[in-house]
Amino acid sequence: MNRSEFLETLQHGLRSLPVEEREGIVNDLDEHIAVSLENGVSEAEAIALLGPPADIIAQYVHGDIVEPKREQAPVIQNPVAAPTQTEAPPEKPTSKQVSPFKIVLIAGMCFIILMLLLDALD
Repeated sequence: MNRSEFLETLQHGLRSLPVEEREGIVNDLDEHIAVSLENGVSEAEAIALLGPPADIIAQYVHGDIVEPKREQAPVIQNPVAAPTQTEAPPEKPTSKQVSPFKIVLIAGMCFIILMLLLDALD
């Protein structure tokens, strides 16, 4: 069963539901298929992961809880590789010393700003 047949089967089986609800369900399942395809899963596998259309229809129309026939393993497209031993450890940032000139300059500027603020308050 291909994607369009799967979605048409769902549309037909869910016809007793309100149109907005039916379209929402079908769109959600179509999005699940699209995500699986993006992760390298074939269309047939993506549809099989969702389960048989009859089970999905029963779940939404009759409120039946359907037990999955098998567990789905997570699909991982690009696993993160462990760092290799050839990579150098990140360098520690070196602490910079502030020259006495900069300390005096900053202190003087703070003093001037403080004097201007105090003058403005009078």
